[in-house]
Amino acid sequence: MAVVAGSVVVVNTASAGTVDPKTWYVLVNRNSGKVLDGRDFATHDGAAVVQWGRHGGANQQWRFIDAGDGYYRLQNRNSGKVLDDHNWSKTAGSDIVQWSDRNGTNQQFELAESPDGYVRLINRFSGMAVEVHNASKADGGDVVQYHDRGGANQQWQLVPAGSVGSAGTPTETGGSAPTSRAPSDTRPSSSPAAGGGSSTTRFMGSDTVLIGGSMSDASATAAPFDVRYAYVHSQPAPSSAYYSASRCQDAWKSWWGCWSGSTTAPGNYVTWWDDHVAQATYKGSPHPQKFFWTWYSLRDLGDLAGSGDGPGEVVAINRVDLLTRYMNDYRFFLQKIGNSHDMIDLEPDFWGYVRSLGNPHQVAAQVSGANPTDCGSQENSAAGLSRCLIAMAHKYAPNTTVGFHLSCWDWQTDTQGCAKDYANLGAQNADFLVADVSDRDAGWYAQPAHGGHDNFWTDQKATASLGFYRTMAESVGKPVVLWQIPVGNKAQNNTLNHYKDDKVDWFFAHMDQVANAHVAGLLFGAGQQEQTSVETDGGNLIDKTVAYRNSGGTALK
Repeated sequence: MAVVAGSVVVVNTASAGTVDPKTWYVLVNRNSGKVLDGRDFATHDGAAVVQWGRHGGANQQWRFIDAGDGYYRLQNRNSGKVLDDHNWSKTAGSDIVQWSDRNGTNQQFELAESPDGYVRLINRFSGMAVEVHNASKADGGDVVQYHDRGGANQQWQLVPAGSVGSAGTPTETGGSAPTSRAPSDTRPSSSPAAGGGSSTTRFMGSDTVLIGGSMSDASATAAPFDVRYAYVHSQPAPSSAYYSASRCQDAWKSWWGCWSGSTTAPGNYVTWWDDHVAQATYKGSPHPQKFFWTWYSLRDLGDLAGSGDGPGEVVAINRVDLLTRYMNDYRFFLQKIGNSHDMIDLEPDFWGYVRSLGNPHQVAAQVSGANPTDCGSQENSAAGLSRCLIAMAHKYAPNTTVGFHLSCWDWQTDTQGCAKDYANLGAQNADFLVADVSDRDAGWYAQPAHGGHDNFWTDQKATASLGFYRTMAESVGKPVVLWQIPVGNKAQNNTLNHYKDDKVDWFFAHMDQVANAHVAGLLFGAGQQEQTSVETDGGNLIDKTVAYRNSGGTALK
């Protein structure tokens, strides 16, 4: 399953001894992997502070204001309020909130060192540590104070807010846009043939398997990578005024279109990245890259419907008011892509929830009412919705390819059922399919605290997975892009950001099998903050990508 936090790649951190008062930080909880969050982007005194999956919003960014004597006040970028021991409490379990900066000792925190660069936040007035209540790992878990016991739920990693590979605000906010883009053959020139045989000869302008992922700029220029990726997800803009404004407003920063801040135009997050990767270099020479967007916003629409992930999404698509907002947001996203040669991964997980309810044609959705302009002729069902979203992409972003995400959690027992459902959903109208390999490194999953699962690959497991990809590709006549492939390798030591896995090495050692499964691209990236990243894997992915390209690559089939 897709994990939004999976787009985050930590590239550097700060500790108690190196905190920079001029830098905005994201505070990552060691126990949950989620971040310190001003709930619902609230700006009033007493507003709750919780943990939440990282999305790059200003309500998840904090600045350390020097209060003297080794103490700091933590100011939230969205609200301007500071972290506060509510009502000057000395009671274990009492709330930590946001409040206007009074510079009281209940708003001052010492950064106590913990192992591996983590810190504990010790309140000057109460002497207690800031923690996630009951060691919760859920979005919305309460943040409170408690006796300083050094637990993982009391340990926080300070990550500069710009240090992300995808979902957060870009580390740069400018850069001149290229005056034009080189034309390329973006759509598959032919389809995978049933029964095998060479057929797809080009995809996104390439006749070999593409390599890319989620990574920092430094990593992206260290090897001839073809693709970079990022998530786009938030609740949709509440009104059309957001789309036509010349500049964002501070109050809009929770919306993806204003993640870049109030000094930029709405949608800058998309246009900046498209221009940025188009100007990529390798060894000092131009090496333009493609951008791969994971559009993941029905999850947030489900929150608006009051039910959250899965069930809430299915409720939301059958409400014309909510689906109208979603459609307007999606159209704006596509318009910001414009004529760029991008790829879109359409709504991971959602199609799996639809499949769990039976025939997609019978899952109700207010498609024609929500978007009569683009989709007035579509049936009012999940199948009509999928066709509408694909058609809109082809209309508003004509050079962009649309990938239909394979949320087939039962593929090992019912591949044919999955193929039937995706035919009903209209996957044949998309340009490619997307499959996520795993959201965590196998070494992370192997630890008892994380379930003790064996997610390492054997040749048998790999062959079974590739067989599934091939079957699905041939069932709809489209190639597959593998996304969110774990970055770990066997040289790691199964510690934070250094977990073992074997999939990078396996794929590069079996590229003919990859191509035979009609896989057109391999995109690598961590699915959660604790995982191995391109920046922490010892250079393994970079070295293998260089060697792969030096060999001439592997032809698409």
